[in-house]
Amino acid sequence: MRLDTLGRALAVAALAALAGLIVCAPCTLAAEAAAGAPSGLLRAGMRGDDVAWLQQGLANLGFYTGEVDGLFGDRTIRAVKAFQRECGLPADGMVGTLTRERLEAELRKARAKTYVVAPGDSLWSIARKFGVSVQDIVRANSISDPSLVKPGQELQIPGSAQVPSRGGRGPVELLQWDKVNSLFRSYATVVDVRTGLSFRVKRRGGHFHADVEPVTSEDTAVMKRAFGGAWSWDRRPIVVELSGRRIAASMNGMPHGGETIRGNGFPGHFCIHFAGSRLHNSGKVDRAHQACVQEAAASD
Repeated sequence: MRLDTLGRALAVAALAALAGLIVCAPCTLAAEAAAGAPSGLLRAGMRGDDVAWLQQGLANLGFYTGEVDGLFGDRTIRAVKAFQRECGLPADGMVGTLTRERLEAELRKARAKTYVVAPGDSLWSIARKFGVSVQDIVRANSISDPSLVKPGQELQIPGSAQVPSRGGRGPVELLQWDKVNSLFRSYATVVDVRTGLSFRVKRRGGHFHADVEPVTSEDTAVMKRAFGGAWSWDRRPIVVELSGRRIAASMNGMPHGGETIRGNGFPGHFCIHFAGSRLHNSGKVDRAHQACVQEAAASD
């Protein structure tokens, strides 16, 4: 009897442990999404931030044209299969390690800008021009001896431009906040108009305008470079890319308030304003933000 009792207890414990693993799996995926790209398998029927990350990446490359809603439905499946076919991968419509790594590689490649070295250029001056480090350029171009860079040589400048769509860059839209509010649900790419630097953000909330956070510490570093290396309340014109659209906007550069992403090096969130958006504290339109929105709209 005691052996039977022990056996039943062990069986119950095993089932409980298995159930615990199943319940905890979505929590693990959520934690991975907070750090950037997910590492687990994504497939039909799933929903959440990981799927939104996938949809936005495919949209930036021109494969996905629907709403970034975080739902892995038929449209997302078709986009994944189209991407897989073009990359020579098995077109099964699921995003495992091979598809995810290829997607990340294509996004990095799309963000790079080609620069032709001019007479008098050095890697230091080129890096300063584009707001990246010398080591960024060295790694991107597999340069063994930085002193041998010559005029006429083509260099890939990593992370210096927005991810283009496959059909070419679309126009910058001056879209009203009430429409952007329903469109901007999760991830987006921010392009600083004055420097060309781009980084990824995730929306955490906001009623009168969007409260957002840089997705990773790398995104935080790029944003800080756009502000000259120091956080500031100054407004800057930006273009926000989401769901295959490019929308005129303005951002400030000061961490404040609450946060949802840990480990990104940004203690809080920052604000993005669009046409007609308002300040949270007063409910009034901020003229400096709106001037930057207009500058972004005219940057196309």
